[in-house]
Order: sequence, then C-alpha cells, then structure tokens
Amino acid sequence: MEQVSKSDARRSKRREPLGFAYLSLVLFMVVYYARPEDWIPGLAAVPLAKVTAILILLALVFSFNKVRWHIPWEVFFLGLFVMQLWLTVPFSPVYRRGAFNVVLDFSKVLPLVIAIYGAVRSMKRLYWIVLVQAASVAAIAISSIVKAHISAGRLQGALFGMYDNPNDLAFVIDLGLPLCLALALITRSYWQKLAWTVAMLAMIYTVFRTASRGGAIALVVLALVCLWRLGVKSRRFGFLLLVPAAMMVLWLYSGNALRERFEQTNVDPAVNKDEAAGSAQQRQELFFRSLKVTAEHPLFGVGPGNFEEVSGSWHETHNSYTQISAEGGIPAFLLYLLILWRGIANLRDIGKYRKTGRKIRLFSMALEASLAAYLVGSFFDSVAYQLFPYFLVAYTSALRLIVNRERTVSSQASKSHLTPSQAEVAVWQ
Repeated sequence: MEQVSKSDARRSKRREPLGFAYLSLVLFMVVYYARPEDWIPGLAAVPLAKVTAILILLALVFSFNKVRWHIPWEVFFLGLFVMQLWLTVPFSPVYRRGAFNVVLDFSKVLPLVIAIYGAVRSMKRLYWIVLVQAASVAAIAISSIVKAHISAGRLQGALFGMYDNPNDLAFVIDLGLPLCLALALITRSYWQKLAWTVAMLAMIYTVFRTASRGGAIALVVLALVCLWRLGVKSRRFGFLLLVPAAMMVLWLYSGNALRERFEQTNVDPAVNKDEAAGSAQQRQELFFRSLKVTAEHPLFGVGPGNFEEVSGSWHETHNSYTQISAEGGIPAFLLYLLILWRGIANLRDIGKYRKTGRKIRLFSMALEASLAAYLVGSFFDSVAYQLFPYFLVAYTSALRLIVNRERTVSSQASKSHLTPSQAEVAVWQ
C-alpha cells in the first residue's frame, strides 16, 4: 500500500463499480419520479420503466464478478419479502391473476435496490440520485399548483400514476421535502438556495391544498425531525422559529379544505353528511376489516391487490401495514417491518461515527425525516407496493457503506502513514 501513487489514486476514483448500472438507475429514477410519458405526447406507448429496469438487471448480471458483494440484511429481507408475496399467488382465495400481476410489477424493486447498494458507492453518485428525486417531485408539485385541478375542494395531481390521487401526491411530496432541504443546505450557490426554498414552499403549499389529513400529519412529523436535528442538536435556533412560522403562514393562506376535513374527522357521519366525516368512518371500518382478513388468512393473505374485493366496499385498506398483513400474510408483514427497521438501524450506525462530513450529516438527517414521515404517514395510505419507501431504505444502505469506507480509509491512513488518497485507493482495491 505504501507504493500507491497519487496518479493511481486518481485513476481509482474514476473506476467506481457498476457504471452502466448506475447510469441505468439514474434513467429509471427520471422515469419513475418525473414520469416523462405524461409530459411528452406519444411517449406513453413506450414502456420506459420496464426498459430501464431490464438495463439495470443486465448490468448487474454482466458485472456480478467485478464487485465483492456483501448483501446487507435489508436486501436479504427484501428478497424474502418478494418471495413471500410470490407464494401468496397460488394460495390466493380471491383472484390469482390479479395477485400475479401486482407481484410481477413489484418484483422489479429487488434488482433496483441491489443496484442502488452496489452502484451508489460515493457521495457524488448518491447526490445525483437524490437530486433527481427531489427535483422531480418539486417540479410536479409546482405544476399541480399551476394547473390547479380542484375536485371537492382538493388539489389533484398534474400527472398520473402515484401523483394522481391527492393523498398519494401529498405523501410523495412529504418524503421528498427533507431531501430538498438537504440539497438547499449543501449548495453554496445563493441562487440554488433560493430556488430550493421556493420549491419547498410550493411543496408545503401543495400538501395543504390536497387537504390530505395523513399527508399533513406526515408533514408535521418530518418538520419535527428536521427541527430537532438542525435546530436543537446543531444549535441553529433560527430553524425553531422560521419553519413553524412558514408552515403557519401557508396553513392560513392555503384555503379551508384541510382545516374542515380535520374538524369533521370525529363527527358522526349520520349527523354530518360531509365527505370527510364519511371518509374517516369508512377508514375505521376498513382498518378493522383488514385485521379480520389477516386473522382469517394469516399465512398467505388474500393475495396482493385483492383486499378491495373482500373489503365490502371496493376500497383499499388505507393503511400500508394492514395492507401487507391482509394481502401477504403475517410473514410478509414481519418482513416489511424488518426492512423498515433496517433503514432506521443504518442511520443509527451512521450517527455513531462522529467524523462524518457535512454532506453525510445532512443526508442522514434528510433520510431520517423521510423515514419517520413514511412510518407515520403510511398508517393512513396504502403505498406498500410503491417503490419509494424501499428506495429510502436503499439510500441508507448506500450511505452507511460510504461512511464505513471513509472510516476504513481514515484507519488505514493513520496505521500505514498514507495520505488519504493513497489509503482510499487501497480500500477500493
């Protein structure tokens, strides 16, 4: 190691593994979050998500021998989770073909998460992945405000897919907000800071205009985490006043729909015929119905996507936890919790290393806030088969790997009297 030259170190930095897989991963993120098929006429006929997912899978296959794989527990649990969902298909008592289609579409999450863990092995690569997600969600929030599709007093998404429903739109925005905050604090450009600030204000305003109660609760949770990490622990007490003041102003000027829906939550729908009161009552009934279905089919559930047919009202569970337990069985539910728990464990492990750089600390804060928002917000929405929660956990895996490599580089440099660049190339090798 003592003979490693600086030129070798520079060449090593250019030889990060799985370059083609990473490029395909970035393209998939653009397709998944920005949905270009909804912006460009005629592009909807092209299966962009499937094409980019196949490219990622091929890149993993051809590069498998070039990388020393050490599969983390979260990827192992995700593999078991996908296997359990496949086992539910032949045992589904409702609609096997429908369950097959749901699981087939969801299964692409496994190679995607493996690609994130295998290819995103530097802060630069993680930065660009996060940038694609944050910028895409911010652009869609702004376009939703501009188009202003209002239905029953609630703002609808400007695009289709996971952005169409107001509840889903608010939830996706909530998970992207901490990432935008991290990017705003990382950049040194005042213009970029201003752009991210405007984007975040527009995103918060969009959440309020959707009148999503679950989205508003998740927004409060992520705001509390950010205030704790940035305001209290980092002694930036300006955040303790700035963030609540901004949210209060947006609350006051975003209309009365969200406020009215909260006020009608506990109103008896027999007395008050408003949609919000009936929605709250219906969700309670769906929650208890999903628990009953779980008790009746504890091993394999009724099959992914099939709860609507046994709900009695053709509605989803509106709860990701009971969605998994009712449709995938208790084994799937436990694996789902283990996957989310591993994301939290990764962030706790990162926090134990006190010599991390500013970017790592900010990304750690953002991922912690997003995960906290998901853990709470998913109690009010059926999003367990969406890909973004598993991407968040994969980001924590990549960040933990980066921190562990920095820790090893620091240790090698101190033991062998090498420069940091020389120690880094030795660790890469």
